[in-house]
Amino acid sequence: MKIAAIIQARTGSTRLPGKVLIPIGGKPALQWVTERIMKSDLIDHFLLATTKLVSDDSIERFCGESGIRCFRGSELDVLDRYYMAACSLGMGGSDIVVRITGDCQLIEPKICDSVISALMQSDADYVSNVVSRTFPKGLDCEAMRFFALEKSWRDAKLEYEREHVTQYILKNPELFKIENYAYHTDLSQMRWTLDTPEDLEFIKAVIEGLATDNFDMNDVLSFLDKHPELLEINSFT
Repeated sequence: MKIAAIIQARTGSTRLPGKVLIPIGGKPALQWVTERIMKSDLIDHFLLATTKLVSDDSIERFCGESGIRCFRGSELDVLDRYYMAACSLGMGGSDIVVRITGDCQLIEPKICDSVISALMQSDADYVSNVVSRTFPKGLDCEAMRFFALEKSWRDAKLEYEREHVTQYILKNPELFKIENYAYHTDLSQMRWTLDTPEDLEFIKAVIEGLATDNFDMNDVLSFLDKHPELLEINSFT
């Protein structure tokens, strides 16, 4: 069985243009995501999926320089891009596709492994920590069986279902067995994602304050306990 992480990323962003390649702590923002996901104990295949737009040539260059496999597909039909990216890895049947987005610089590989394990140990088609949020936004991880992704790709017709990879699954619980992976404490009010200039300021402050590449969610929480003022930076975005 293959377990593949496919990171969705593009340079187009109205609120923070080029956000995925903005330098943070001495390296491109996207590099934080890729390096952290590579620390997963369960993921054995890895790919970055971007668009065919000229503006995203920079992401393909980043992949080439980093030794990361890159797939380029539709800008607007993100479901098609994602499905085709999975197919390019030779996935099928009950293989597991792990969806990560390029705006999760603090993504936690241990949490991703827990989500994947929950899927492997159940008869679910889809498990994530976003069905009912308890983790900070920015630690999002979705794991699904390839056949569920394929059914979505084949049957989804509405525009929003094509623009968002897992919406067809989430909106059709009668067709898919869906499970949520929850944290014991509700931290959903915390915003650790990269979407606005304020988010960038927050993430930079956390990464530069930790001064290490080897941190986990508890390290971030401990750091924020000591510097609660940082939570105000992007609390209104």
